[in-house]
Amino acid sequence: MSDVVEIARYSSEFAGLTAVAHLDSEGIEARLLTDNAGGAFPSLTMLSGGVRIVVRATDAPAAREALQSIEPE
Repeated sequence: MSDVVEIARYSSEFAGLTAVAHLDSEGIEARLLTDNAGGAFPSLTMLSGGVRIVVRATDAPAAREALQSIEPE
């Protein structure tokens, strides 16, 4: 993906994967970025700022709207 922007951050990889799956179901290509030593040290996720979701810049408005439908208010 070129010209990517971060649209959300989550405290757990599960929450991030759920968001990516939802975006996928909406036809929006998304990637999950995390720094936890390849899963060896899950606690590093929060120390590194959490799990980040990125999408193409052109998809960002639609992606943010799609995530609002699954996040509790």
